[in-house]
Amino acid sequence: MALCNIFARINIQIKIIRSLCKFTLMKLIPCIFISLLLTFCKNNPLHAQVIGANAEGLTFAGSEEDIPYLLELTRLHPVAIRWPGGGDTKLAFPSLDKPGLGLNADSIYKLYHEFTDSKGKVKNDKLAKDLKQAENDSKEPRSALLDLIELSKKINIQVDYCLNVMQGTSESNISAIRTLIDSGVNVISIVAGNETFYSYQYDFEAYQSDFEPILKACEKQFPSIPRFLCVGQEIHRKQHIEWNRELFNYIHATGDFISGVDVHYYLMEELKEAASLHPKMVVYKADSSYRSLDAAFEKYIELTRNDTEMDNLLNYFKANIPGKIYHCTEFGDKQAEYWSNTIANGGHLFMVFCKYRNDFQILLVHNFIANWYWAARRPVGKLDYNPENKEKLNRCSWYSMQLANELPYETPALQKITEIAEQGTYYFYFNNSGGKGFKPEIKFRNCKLISFEVHYVTGKHAYSSAGQTGFMDKRSDKNFEVKGIDIVQSEEIEDIPYNSYGYVRVVVE
Repeated sequence: MALCNIFARINIQIKIIRSLCKFTLMKLIPCIFISLLLTFCKNNPLHAQVIGANAEGLTFAGSEEDIPYLLELTRLHPVAIRWPGGGDTKLAFPSLDKPGLGLNADSIYKLYHEFTDSKGKVKNDKLAKDLKQAENDSKEPRSALLDLIELSKKINIQVDYCLNVMQGTSESNISAIRTLIDSGVNVISIVAGNETFYSYQYDFEAYQSDFEPILKACEKQFPSIPRFLCVGQEIHRKQHIEWNRELFNYIHATGDFISGVDVHYYLMEELKEAASLHPKMVVYKADSSYRSLDAAFEKYIELTRNDTEMDNLLNYFKANIPGKIYHCTEFGDKQAEYWSNTIANGGHLFMVFCKYRNDFQILLVHNFIANWYWAARRPVGKLDYNPENKEKLNRCSWYSMQLANELPYETPALQKITEIAEQGTYYFYFNNSGGKGFKPEIKFRNCKLISFEVHYVTGKHAYSSAGQTGFMDKRSDKNFEVKGIDIVQSEEIEDIPYNSYGYVRVVVE
């Protein structure tokens, strides 16, 4: 159920309670209210089922040129973003009176000298990189907080706010959240940091000492906004298991204080066999085929289709923290440069959105609009064919997100044989990347077909892309084979195209 519908039902409950006030002693009203609300919440967990993307880099890379594409993306459903996303979280002090994210050299030096590596040494290479980022951040023309506020006025966006727990204070974090809320931004959740198990070197007590006062202040200031902790996703690794055990114990001990957990889901170990076949770099010519890429992507498709890691994570959460809310604020594949922005990768991401969106309150791909190869929309690269001279171009994962956001929340996978027995409009998703075209067999009982549509993305190869990829050598041809979403409309059942992913829309009466 969409979150807005849940709130509407809560309002109905409140109206019922108000009507009871006319006939019931006032001292009974609180008990009735609590009873009704607890019963409602038990039977209707607040799962918004919203999809979207981790938005690290969004306020730097975003521009007015993106707005029409964002409006199309959010035409039927909102999207969620995690902001500030990724590694920026532990550096950011966003404020209206600071440029960019409010990064500063003093806090970065302090961070790196406090959180050294396992041998007690400062991570100088990462320190230099973050200092350079702070220098660039200070040159931004205005506050990133203001950029996000302006963006939220134009598109239907929901924000999962990521706290700076490593260096921020209750005051600095709450000030930023309050500014967003007072400006009309829909902040739907608050998460205590970014992959903190790694940043705190698996010291949960140190993490707790930092997040607890901030989250308690958030609970007091924003009691209706859910609060989340970072859980370790590698549930077969000893360090992650020990971290999670302490985290789960804390959640149980504090009752409703913590609303749920935030997990990042990446396939890397699972893709090692495919990665070993990947040539890494290719001098890519548009009209050529590459046996090494064929082999790597054939194995990639086999592994991603048979992967059960997301199911394992969900079962793990349900067993250890039943009744809590689960967020997945980053998912994707590593090494990203091997797979990103291809039909095979786009099909995998689309399948994850469709298959798991109802298991998470928010499900976010990595990344949204930014400068990296794995961003769903990113600036034009040297190997992008760009006759319209645009600043940025949509990549395959953008179409994965758009196609998924055009679907009803409860959409089943398309089967080779499907039966429809009642009139109405039906949707089915499919991931046929790397596969041959086929005609689905749909049997109609007591009804007849009125229209059949296929909305899909396709290309010549499983590794066909929407422009430049991470494995294209600088000597490659400029290209932009995958140009967008195609739609076939018919009064008859049509083929599911070769090497494609998308959905079918079936209308019967």
